Amino acid sequence: IFAKTLGQECVAMRIRTISRAVSRIYDEALRPHGIKASQLSILAVVSILGQAEPSEICRMLHLEASTLSRNMSRMRAKGWLKVSPRKDKRAHRLKLTPKGNRILMEAFPAWREAQEKVTSLLGKRNAGAIGRMAETLWRKTGKG
Repeated sequence: IFAKTLGQECVAMRIRTISRAVSRIYDEALRPHGIKASQLSILAVVSILGQAEPSEICRMLHLEASTLSRNMSRMRAKGWLKVSPRKDKRAHRLKLTPKGNRILMEAFPAWREAQEKVTSLLGKRNAGAIGRMAETLWRKTGKG
């Protein structure tokens, strides 16, 4: 009975299932540009902030530091991000490179296509509800 209840009621399980399905749609649309949805989100945050400390990105995207570090290494290797060291050698800030800005702009139409597909599959009302839930979570946790 526990497993059945878990499968029917667990918010985490349902959100993770939705997340994987939605991520697959975005990743498929972005594949021709050589970028994943998770990487596009990081580039977008860095672009919005101009410069960003890894801790800021983790906070805004609710990422574990190890997940960001792994993605950051790949994006630096592709020339999309650069690190600007600070006086405190332990801290650094990330900036978009011209190549990173270009990939963000070039991938935008593919992102828009995926956005429309997901919105169509979920319905506008449900897609809007997801946005409102995210805003509520950010507001109540002070992360975002």
